[in-house]
Amino acid sequence: MIPPRPRPSGGPAPDVPLRYLVVAAGAFVLAAVGVLWLAPEMAGHYYHPHIVALTHMVTLGWITLTIMGASYQLIPIVLERPIWSERLARWQFWLLVASIGGMVAHFYLGTWPGLVTAAVFLGAGIVTHLINVIATLRGFGRWSFTARLVVVGYAGLALTMLFGLTLGVDRMWKLLPGQFFPTLHAHYHLALLGWVAPMIFGVAARVYPMFLLAPEPDGWPDTVQLWGIALGVPAVVLGLLGIPGLTVAGTLAVISAAAGHAWWVVGFARSRKRPRLDWGLRFVLTGTAFLLPAALMGLAFALDLLSGPQPAIAYAVLTLGGWVSLTIVGMMLKIVPFLVWYRVYSPRAGKEAVPTLAQLTWPRAEGLAYFLLTAGFVFLSLATMVGQAEWIRIAGAVLLLGALGFAASLIRVLQHLGSAVRPPRPAAPTEAHAR
Repeated sequence: MIPPRPRPSGGPAPDVPLRYLVVAAGAFVLAAVGVLWLAPEMAGHYYHPHIVALTHMVTLGWITLTIMGASYQLIPIVLERPIWSERLARWQFWLLVASIGGMVAHFYLGTWPGLVTAAVFLGAGIVTHLINVIATLRGFGRWSFTARLVVVGYAGLALTMLFGLTLGVDRMWKLLPGQFFPTLHAHYHLALLGWVAPMIFGVAARVYPMFLLAPEPDGWPDTVQLWGIALGVPAVVLGLLGIPGLTVAGTLAVISAAAGHAWWVVGFARSRKRPRLDWGLRFVLTGTAFLLPAALMGLAFALDLLSGPQPAIAYAVLTLGGWVSLTIVGMMLKIVPFLVWYRVYSPRAGKEAVPTLAQLTWPRAEGLAYFLLTAGFVFLSLATMVGQAEWIRIAGAVLLLGALGFAASLIRVLQHLGSAVRPPRPAAPTEAHAR
């Protein structure tokens, strides 16, 4: 076992977030395989056991694991608070991986008792993470825009967990009033808008200026984003659960939050001092561009101008794929090289020649992944909209190639971890030794 290295910027040992990010990247590749494999099912209704399993591979195995892992690195940097317990983070990792694997498998098989059991263990893993975060933020007094949205996001995660567990139990014993599909839609939007969106918006406001060498954000967009999420998400969820009039109002509030986020991102890009955009930055900027078509589709659903399973799947592709996944890929291409460099080379810096962060990366693989993933998500959204299985299969093949390019670029970086365990070179024999 490689001993932990010193903590970067007061964060945990680099192996703590790395294990989350590496497994999450593996889940992303498996999800791309799933799109290719499940093309006929994706041309049909979204409420199919295999499609639900694929969705949770993306939302839990890819997105949630990534955000949790990245938070162990970013919270000490963004909020300047050391993580309360690394040991808890390590135990939580195994609980999450096992429970997510169990949930995806039971969704695929359509076995509800096993699914609920796995969901209970997932809930325990999420509660463990929340305890770690709450203990980390205990006594915190500087409630910046980022800090507030991070707290809103974790509140959304807790509610999403409880809602999802209740939905699973409801499939065995009817508990929830009303029709099933509006309740399912409310669960999806609570996860997307209540958990994922505030985490991306909040962290982006702090780290995008760092990446782009741009001024810190200020002005009206912070208020619009914060209140658009805080008021809009409950309105959307309650509207979908059957309270008339709230869905449209909530959707408009959330769209205003997304517009404030996009305004900031465009401002960062225009005022940046970094002359050249690396592939990680291109990913996050392109991910933000997907917010526009996703928001338009969401508004069309709220106004009953759009309906049906095929547009719903296309909407999921735009939100989970085009916006969230491209953003996460870009963030991971920035975070993983830093963690690996700090673990392997920071103790050697100043003592011997060490590579730069840029020299750890593989720009050709990153560029290939950028074009394939971007084109793949665009094509997949169109293919699912029209419900053509062969088109979906082609889009899935493009996505898989892009995911493999992304994985290859990460593997190239992770190979440097081997340098951390190489024994030092033996000294050349002196004349005395030779005698």
